[in-house]
Amino acid sequence: MQMRVIGALIIREMHTRFGRHKFGYLWLFFEPLLLGAMIAIIHQFRGSQDSIRANFEFFAIGYILFFKFRGMVNRAGSTISANRGLLYHRQVTLPDLFYARHIIESIACTGVMVLFTIAGVAMGGQYPDSVVKMLSAMMLMFLFAQGLALVIGAATSEWDGLERLVHAMSYLILPFSGLFFMVEWLPGWMQEIVLWIPTVHIFELLRDGQFGDLYRPVYDLNYVFGWILVTHLIGLTGLRLARNRLGLE
Repeated sequence: MQMRVIGALIIREMHTRFGRHKFGYLWLFFEPLLLGAMIAIIHQFRGSQDSIRANFEFFAIGYILFFKFRGMVNRAGSTISANRGLLYHRQVTLPDLFYARHIIESIACTGVMVLFTIAGVAMGGQYPDSVVKMLSAMMLMFLFAQGLALVIGAATSEWDGLERLVHAMSYLILPFSGLFFMVEWLPGWMQEIVLWIPTVHIFELLRDGQFGDLYRPVYDLNYVFGWILVTHLIGLTGLRLARNRLGLE
């Protein structure tokens, strides 16, 4: 039943965001495709290296990973308020509302990542060293962003102004997320600081899958799993308390 509910919520979300016209659904893929391509092209032209792998693949695919994180986290604050009326149906739970939105974001970004990978190979790049590691990075970012989204969704149900702060923080974290650098490029004291940020480990795993021995990745997946577990426990607990405060059951 929960799978059917999530499927129905996905269809409703698609209609709400993109209308009922089939071409409107293309924006789901076109937005991350356009933004990722523009950032990659800018870095490709200003880069000092001639290799496609050094610029286009690095920034295009990396930005898609961050785009998924930002999209899931930024939409968390409005998830409950935009779907409050659906909660009068007992089959619809608060986590279902988030899962439906997150699946949409994940499918779109994964599809665009595949397109960028194929484009990089077509423009002279090499095949990824490990597709499994790249997909694992996408999955870990999905789970981490989902955990944060659940926490933010529960918190914004209590404090309305928190959503604006979340939007600002999602941009402020961009330079430190791991999108624009590899840990090995940084001085030792800075490496110790950035490795406290879980997204850095996920980006390092992504680049390990992309480039293999070309760079020396530094990541600890157990640290990322710890963040995923803690954020999900806090978020799901917060949503359960929020549902009781909404008084719909």
